[in-house]
Amino acid sequence: MLLKYKYKLKPNKSQAVIVSNWLSMARKQYNYRLAFQLNWFEATRTPVNFCPLNVSVVPVERIYQNIPEFRTQTRDGRKKGSDGNPITKKGDKHPNIINGYVLWQSVQLADLAQTKKLFPEYKSMHSQVWQDVIQHVPTKMDNLANSPTS
Repeated sequence: MLLKYKYKLKPNKSQAVIVSNWLSMARKQYNYRLAFQLNWFEATRTPVNFCPLNVSVVPVERIYQNIPEFRTQTRDGRKKGSDGNPITKKGDKHPNIINGYVLWQSVQLADLAQTKKLFPEYKSMHSQVWQDVIQHVPTKMDNLANSPTS
């Protein structure tokens, strides 16, 4: 038999303000990340009624102009190999674009440090929360891509 527990949060007024502020920041960040991808998609695709779907009239240089080709790892990875050493090391370069496809999650996760510099209030939330927010964006993009058009 599996048991399921439910816990109801009962924050005091100051905690409720903090939680409300965090939810607001997470919502803004999610909407920004989703809008960035949607705007990029809209700017780089071609209308169906003008040319075939597999041809782009937008130059490749313009498509990828704001996306770095590589990201550099800033610390040793957490996963260890059989010898006990990290699999990935500080300074390793990883591609952001593979076969013409942008790895959005990697690009946006790498951008979190810059976001925290621009908006110091984002430092109050744990980084795992921001990573979870960014991990929800591809799901929404997939749902939009697979939704029937009317």
